[in-house]
Amino acid sequence: MALDQDNDPAFLVFRGGPFYNLQLKTHLLDGIDLKPLPRALIFMAIAWGIPLLLTLVAGTAFGMLEARPYLLDPGTFARFFLAIGLFIFAETQIENHLSDAVRYFFTGHLLDEKSLVYAKAAIRKASERLDARLGEIICLTLAILASIFLISNMQEQASSSWAMTINDEGRSLSLAAWWSIVISNTLFWFLLLRAVLRHIVWALLLRDFSRLGTRLVATHPDGHAGLSFVGRYPNGYILFTIAVSSVVAGTLTHQVLHGTVTATAFGSVMGLWLAVILAYFGVPLIGFARVLGKLKRQTLLAASARATDYQRQSERNTLGKNVVGGGEKTIKGDEIPDPGKLYDAAKKLSPMLVTRSTLVPVSAAALLPFVAIGLTQLPMKELAPILKRLLLL
Repeated sequence: MALDQDNDPAFLVFRGGPFYNLQLKTHLLDGIDLKPLPRALIFMAIAWGIPLLLTLVAGTAFGMLEARPYLLDPGTFARFFLAIGLFIFAETQIENHLSDAVRYFFTGHLLDEKSLVYAKAAIRKASERLDARLGEIICLTLAILASIFLISNMQEQASSSWAMTINDEGRSLSLAAWWSIVISNTLFWFLLLRAVLRHIVWALLLRDFSRLGTRLVATHPDGHAGLSFVGRYPNGYILFTIAVSSVVAGTLTHQVLHGTVTATAFGSVMGLWLAVILAYFGVPLIGFARVLGKLKRQTLLAASARATDYQRQSERNTLGKNVVGGGEKTIKGDEIPDPGKLYDAAKKLSPMLVTRSTLVPVSAAALLPFVAIGLTQLPMKELAPILKRLLLL
């Protein structure tokens, strides 16, 4: 769960909630270590390994591509093996990045004295959201609905698919298909929706933090008034991004392998998906973008007003008077410092916390599965220009 200690407030995004408590009781994890490796192996074995054993027994694990055997089903592999495993490994990576970001709000002296209490209250509120049962109940309900929808989809597959059993009574879903629907697909969607739910809790925490009194300064050397560390949080989602992108890319595999997707159409899909990913990580930062935008405007206005005083004083010192609007006097020992450097530095402040150092790794993670699939049929000389544009190189 998220913790709130007086001296070291922490935000542990994958602690708390019914699913976490269930894993604690079954010793899949403990209160200190999320144990990603054994948990990933167990969940991958349940979701992908058991259907593999069932198809081996049924003789539908191997075969020609046209026969759609289990081991050559990219959608199944992407969802039940790759994505589920990466979801589990990503939990530790995400939690460490978000926890470090929250901690730096306190250790980096970014909050004013009055806001420290409210910041800790915001963390407690986030903890309550992580512990709430309703959110995970909704996630499980939606996962079950997704599996019900999958039943009709599987029934429409070709009769030679691993998911179908043919006998004297006709076609029916195989035992492996039923397991994949009831267990594997439900687990996949639950883990995905649970991760999204906790991302929403993180977004709400950032919103609460953006409303606190801060000690930001527009001329901070990081170019973001001291908040650049917040914009780097998406780097903690690299494994999660690869996992989700693999599933989306897997849906295009059949069309790509049969040559029904052109490089232009493939690039359009990649661009649309990249926009979705960047929006997913960018929306939680909107609150701070408003704060930084306001800080920049106020600093530039204050520096501009001060520059007027400075330049008029310099004019009086040189000419003995101001050319227009005279009457002011220069008092010896009351020299105004030059605000020019401060003004120039404030002009460079960027309200957008997501920078190139974040965009490139996240974009590469989002596009990697698409490139891997695209290279099976599309030449690199057609894919390279698309990648170059999308990665902003």
